Amino acid sequence: MPSTPIDDALRVIHQAVSALRDGAQADYIPELLTADPEWFGIAVATADGAMYEVGDSGQEFTIQSISKPFAYGLAMEDLGRAAVMARVGVEPTGDAFNSIEIDEATRRPFNPMVNAGAIVTTGLVAGRDHMEPFDRIHAFLSATAGRMLGVDEAVYRSESDTGDRNRAIAYFMRNFGMLDDVDAVLDAYFRQCSVLVTCRDLAVMAATLAAGGTNPFTGEQVLSEPSVEAVLSVMSTCGMYDFAGEWTYTVGLPAKSGVAGGIVAVLPGEVGIGVFSPRLDARGNSVRGIATCQELSKVFGLHQFRPVNVQAGVIKRSFRGDAVRSVRVRSAAVSAVLDREGRRLRVLQLQGDLHFGSAERVVRAVSDEGPGYVILDLAAARLVDPVAHTLFARLREHLEGRGVTLVLCGPATLSGSGSFPDLDSALEWCEDRLLEEAGVVVLPDDAVPLADQALLEDLDRSALAAVEEAVTTRRFDAGEAVFDEGDPGDAVHFLVRGSVSVVIGLADGTTRRVATFAPGVVFGELALLDRGPRSASVIADEAAVVRTLPFDRLDELFATVPGLREAIATNLARMLADRLRRSTHQIRALSR
Repeated sequence: MPSTPIDDALRVIHQAVSALRDGAQADYIPELLTADPEWFGIAVATADGAMYEVGDSGQEFTIQSISKPFAYGLAMEDLGRAAVMARVGVEPTGDAFNSIEIDEATRRPFNPMVNAGAIVTTGLVAGRDHMEPFDRIHAFLSATAGRMLGVDEAVYRSESDTGDRNRAIAYFMRNFGMLDDVDAVLDAYFRQCSVLVTCRDLAVMAATLAAGGTNPFTGEQVLSEPSVEAVLSVMSTCGMYDFAGEWTYTVGLPAKSGVAGGIVAVLPGEVGIGVFSPRLDARGNSVRGIATCQELSKVFGLHQFRPVNVQAGVIKRSFRGDAVRSVRVRSAAVSAVLDREGRRLRVLQLQGDLHFGSAERVVRAVSDEGPGYVILDLAAARLVDPVAHTLFARLREHLEGRGVTLVLCGPATLSGSGSFPDLDSALEWCEDRLLEEAGVVVLPDDAVPLADQALLEDLDRSALAAVEEAVTTRRFDAGEAVFDEGDPGDAVHFLVRGSVSVVIGLADGTTRRVATFAPGVVFGELALLDRGPRSASVIADEAAVVRTLPFDRLDELFATVPGLREAIATNLARMLADRLRRSTHQIRALSR
């Protein structure tokens, strides 16, 4: 996938945060000191299966305490909420992750994110023998990450050899009837913490939670929605231990950290984040990881308490410029060029609320677009928040470097060049650019000869000369009517210079433009069929030159010029068939 503005933003954040050298690696598990303190990776996965990553996102490290919410979810699946709640509470403690204490009122550990609660949670995972609980946790973590995860045996031995405090916690829990076989549960817990993951794995695991328990990359439902709700709730209140309050305030995402330097964070319904850098602060959280998540939340507006309406179907409709045109009607020769070049123009009509999650889908949809033009029509968007505006501005800069011009239209567009009040004006502007690039330039002072008019196509020299003698030429100033709605349909008109628009009157007394004609286009020709009154007005947009052929003179030519009636009838039928064909293509494109 080509680089996108989201990749660009991640690179900027990675470069800025890389300058942080604060903190130190965990030393109470000696094997963790073998990691390079400069390792630093970021990965962001969306709830519908897109991945963005930068830095050491493929570097493996041990999952440590990030395994806790997932083991908690598996225990929920095995026993149900009530049975798990009977052994493990959900209240934040404000204390360190390895504190030795219980809720005095219930005799339970406070929550499943501190070590006491996590050890009890691991003991709740079902198994027929002492190894099966870990095997099931390992398989569950692998399914959530979308690949088979390894286990770092050296870290496992180091954890087991230096785990006296966790043993003290486990025996403390057994004293209150919350654990049975301490040695078996601790062995599973130490192994669980030693599972190897990457930033990318953490992002996929987080995106699985964001997607309601379905891994967006494999499609496997690994956790039920009620269990996801429980997991995200305790991550939100307890996942960052005694830093949980400030984390919620500054980042605003359910999250979990691990002493190997990993952090996982979730924005429900939208994205999952994985960050890894080994240096920790005094609370045991990755220094760079916290700074990265704070920046991601700020730059992309990810705070979970920022009010947004999730709009999955943000792209209401997408079509190409060869299927749908502006209301400017051009000559047959120019239209043929747009038939060919219109594939280089793509229109996306957007709807709903545009924030990071929905705007990201738009960015992804056009990031691989080839050289040409892209129009984002925001007319149906209820809200375009500042983050979406920023993403679209960055997308415009990003596409420019690849020969793609991004155009926005609608009441909520960005200011400046390349923004238009409505889709029709944006389409017309892009069509003009496509024609210029194809070498078709119609200058204001060019006069289109009658021989190039579609209604008079293929007339022989004598017939064309007869028509030339029968027409009259008139100049119209800007705003002057060529004819008004209700006037007699008594002539056909050939536009040879300037432009005119077809305008209809509405019931509320206002008018609406329904078409604009460019030089080389005939108008008023439908009256040839019934000689009825005009159904709309035609107004000059600018100084225009029109050549008019009255029907009474045309009838005289039909009687005196052999084959003229048949030729004009054939051309009229061809024009109507082409118009009907274009309307069919447009209806099909707009019905998708």
